[in-house]
Amino acid sequence: MGFRNMVQVGIVVSDIERARSKWSKLLGLDPQPIIETESWEETQMSFRGSPSMGRAKLTFFKLENIVLELIQPLDGPSTWRDFLDRHGEGIHHIAFIVEDAEDSKKPILELGAIEEQRGLFKGGGYIYLDARGSLGAILELLYYKGDRR
Repeated sequence: MGFRNMVQVGIVVSDIERARSKWSKLLGLDPQPIIETESWEETQMSFRGSPSMGRAKLTFFKLENIVLELIQPLDGPSTWRDFLDRHGEGIHHIAFIVEDAEDSKKPILELGAIEEQRGLFKGGGYIYLDARGSLGAILELLYYKGDRR
């Protein structure tokens, strides 16, 4: 199981182009491509246990030791929209690569976390667990089909 492979910090933003420009300048990197999450038919996304059409724009900066993900919520309910509406822009989650997300989420749930959102992407999937009450953070468990690390 293990949580030794922290791979990402996700930041929710209201304007991804503006945020990407500022982060590019700070990091001394070229602006990275912005992608949009797929439709529900592809992602099978659920938010708080119910199917959701929530989507987002994403961009990723691959640094030496971690990936910085910028997330702009689009239409539909999602953990990203909820976070932006309640807290404004800011750090949304830290992510770990795990082999078995269902098994890996058990100890986090035992600490009082709740499953907030899950979905699929090409080559894998994710689960967001809201552990702010016990660990002070939302955790994302990333898993891949095959070995894409």
